[in-house]
Amino acid sequence: MNDTLRAADRDRDEVVDLLREHYAQGRLTMEEFDERSTAATSAKTIGDLRVLTADLPAAPEPREAAWSAARMRWIALAGTAAVATVILAGVAVAGHFDFAFPVWLIVLVAVKRAHGGRRIPRAHRAR
Repeated sequence: MNDTLRAADRDRDEVVDLLREHYAQGRLTMEEFDERSTAATSAKTIGDLRVLTADLPAAPEPREAAWSAARMRWIALAGTAAVATVILAGVAVAGHFDFAFPVWLIVLVAVKRAHGGRRIPRAHRAR
């Protein structure tokens, strides 16, 4: 990209976000971050913005997610099953078993969503 092109607000915001991430990673001190972010918000060209990040890595290391998506689905499923069990137990104690059906429906929908809504392929049968 041509360094003499005018910088847009989005370009400035991206550089400030990048500087903020580098500050969080410990690559910049608070004073450096303040100076560079102030300069980024008043930069006129792409070249002015490039100078502010020239001595920094292109992108900071990505943070790992605390839990995987599969684990989050199972946590959601366990929570839904726990709530459904409590509701079902309350309905059973009250003696209204007819109202227990919606709870089982909720559990089945939760299991389907936890599985991702995908069908499990059947094993190929010999004919």
